[in-house]
Amino acid sequence: MTLFSSFLYICLVSLLLTTTVLALSLTNSPNRRDAIQRIILATPIATALTQATQPALAYTPDPDPLRESLYLMSRVQEATVQQERFVNKATEQDVLKNKMKLTLRLVEKNYRLLDQITFAAEYVTPTSALVDATTAGFESAEALQNAIDYVKSDLKSGPFEKDQKEYLTSNLTECRERLFDFLSYMPPDKLQAARKRVEEENVANRDEFDGDSDAGVYNPVVLPWKNR
Repeated sequence: MTLFSSFLYICLVSLLLTTTVLALSLTNSPNRRDAIQRIILATPIATALTQATQPALAYTPDPDPLRESLYLMSRVQEATVQQERFVNKATEQDVLKNKMKLTLRLVEKNYRLLDQITFAAEYVTPTSALVDATTAGFESAEALQNAIDYVKSDLKSGPFEKDQKEYLTSNLTECRERLFDFLSYMPPDKLQAARKRVEEENVANRDEFDGDSDAGVYNPVVLPWKNR
């Protein structure tokens, strides 16, 4: 099971239970989709919240630490596109808050953007660009944190007020674009390999969910580097 698989399954649950702050960790069941269905149908929320504190099982990181870090940052970029889609489609603050609190918490916990930037900064090329690169990276992490904090503290209930959606989407876009700037200083071969891993995992997840009536709707976004 990949780290993204865990993230994907929990997001699917959040789409079904948008009014519940719920996080799930997957089991070792041979059929993971059946495991999710059993949890949705039979597991009390309190138990699910307890399970959420357990680490994802059977995740194997890339043996190359830099490629692993670049993979996680690529996942953050993908997640910002997904979050923007949530924002654009939402009509009520509380519905969006319940959905984004869960998914942004998973992004924050699983991908640890600031940690990745701090680690990968050692590989900035040329070294003379270190200040520019790290500035871009830290601004990316700050923009993501702005979105997380806003969802936690400023979204209430009822229809959206003026500029609320714009504030969220602008920070998500800033996170993604400044991360592009940071990644432009990374070794191209390792960045390409990290992105290829994202693409291959997404294809595998799509194939697993395709045609399964119990799997819910798997509607992936276009990966942001595909548009550049």
